[in-house]
Amino acid sequence: MYGTPLYQYRYLIYFLIFIAILGLTFPFYIVNPGFTALHMRLGKIIKAETSSGFYFKAPLIDSVIYINNRICKSTIETTALSKDLQFVSIGVAINYKINDAIELYQKVGTDFESVIIDPFAQESIKAVVAKYTAEDLIQYRHDAKDKVFNELKARLLPLNITLIDFNFVHSDFSPEFIKAVEEKQIALQNAITAKNLTEKVKEETIQAKNRAEAEAYALKIKKESVTTQLIELKKAEALIKAIEKWDGKLPNVTGSNTPFLNMITEK
Repeated sequence: MYGTPLYQYRYLIYFLIFIAILGLTFPFYIVNPGFTALHMRLGKIIKAETSSGFYFKAPLIDSVIYINNRICKSTIETTALSKDLQFVSIGVAINYKINDAIELYQKVGTDFESVIIDPFAQESIKAVVAKYTAEDLIQYRHDAKDKVFNELKARLLPLNITLIDFNFVHSDFSPEFIKAVEEKQIALQNAITAKNLTEKVKEETIQAKNRAEAEAYALKIKKESVTTQLIELKKAEALIKAIEKWDGKLPNVTGSNTPFLNMITEK
């Protein structure tokens, strides 16, 4: 009347108890490829299994911690201050690999990304970015990346972590800085255009001067070449052309001065 008697669920209760006991006392564990299994007994590492397969463990007193031996990725978002005091928002991607899982676990534990990788990366990023002005950081981005990579790699290696790769995913500056850079670029472009125009005018002026000097020199030579002999030669050429055009008829001339007629008569 007040509910179903508990004994009617006794088989379900027995099954749940069996599952719980089986989970607590299951004497095997599995190691997947690319992982190291740290076999713990009462909190102490008794061995490390790196080959994939099934392994035995003592019920209740043994436990297993898995460390990924493959190349892992960590992403970090941070801010840094440039040499000229510009704030930079930076996102990076880090690829790393564990060298010695046992020693790393003993020194750091399993949360090594948040304990050492992320803080070390942020410190290295801030230290390198502080050596560049904001504009230089844009221009020499790959150089800055290489410096962070080398510094971070040297810091992680003693802790049995090999840094495989490091990349800037993004590096964002304040809107005020972006505007200032754009204005500077426009001013620089205008200055280059003005300089090119000045050089063009200068070159055209030089060319005009050279042409004028050449024309003046040619005129001078031409004037100097007009000598008395040249004038007489031109007169002779004109007389020859007039004779060639004469049709043989004498002109009608009145008066006693007829030298051309006298010359013919005497002949």
